[in-house]
Amino acid sequence: MQTALLFAAVLIGALAVFAGAVAFRLWRRFQGRHLRRGAFEAHRALIEPHLKTRYPPGPGPFPAVLLFHGCGGVRRIMHAYADAAAKAGVAAIIVDSHTPRGIDYEAALAQVCTGRRLWARERAADLHAALAVARDDPRIDETRLALAGWSHGGWTILDAFALQASGEAPDGLDEPPPDGFRGLKAVFLVYPYVSGPALARRRDFTPPAPIEAVLVEEDAMASDADAAEVFARLKKQGAAVSWSTLGGVTHGFDEPDHHPESKLLYDAEATARTRADFIDMLQRRLHPAPV
Repeated sequence: MQTALLFAAVLIGALAVFAGAVAFRLWRRFQGRHLRRGAFEAHRALIEPHLKTRYPPGPGPFPAVLLFHGCGGVRRIMHAYADAAAKAGVAAIIVDSHTPRGIDYEAALAQVCTGRRLWARERAADLHAALAVARDDPRIDETRLALAGWSHGGWTILDAFALQASGEAPDGLDEPPPDGFRGLKAVFLVYPYVSGPALARRRDFTPPAPIEAVLVEEDAMASDADAAEVFARLKKQGAAVSWSTLGGVTHGFDEPDHHPESKLLYDAEATARTRADFIDMLQRRLHPAPV
């Protein structure tokens, strides 16, 4: 009997230590203390080689949109939207957040999509690095910039706004980026993740540019109800936010190359509609020259 009680006490103690360690790690992550912080220019040097830019024909300078992929990384969907933007007279920069960190597709699904790695408040540093590169590109008009994000990419954009509003640096940076969102004119979000640890749910902030979003009704991966709640709050506070909700489709409806075991489905009609909305937003907000 005493042996059993001793064993139970040891087991309970071990479980308590384990739970405490997990809680401490989560607390560090929520506080942005899980990464060593460094200089902005060093992070830019990490990200810049992995940016892919599509330019419209001609010398420019062109307005530009920066594209932020979902948790699975750069897939065919990003190249399709980039090509569409370039054909509409807007340069498109695909921001790859995974390759610089050595994250391949399978690792992304296992680690990033499950929240074990690369939260948006860390990836926000990539966003600012890409903006800095765009502003320094002589073929890009730094006064006409837009951001577009899908799922985890949408989470990244909104977290970046929330961090900037509170004067906080993205995780991994020792101070807030110097130029903030200078030149930003528009934001386009597709099924953005705004649940769980997303800062937009817990903080008030004013988006630095109008937001237009496309949500998925009863989205099993990125709650449309949570996103609509955040957008309604921002709109009530005076922000320029609008959104529509698509029914009869799944999260990732515009991605044609899902993992073979995924339950997400590609929908060509919804993809065409959303891509048209994307181009319409770019033309209204950035005023590109006819191609």
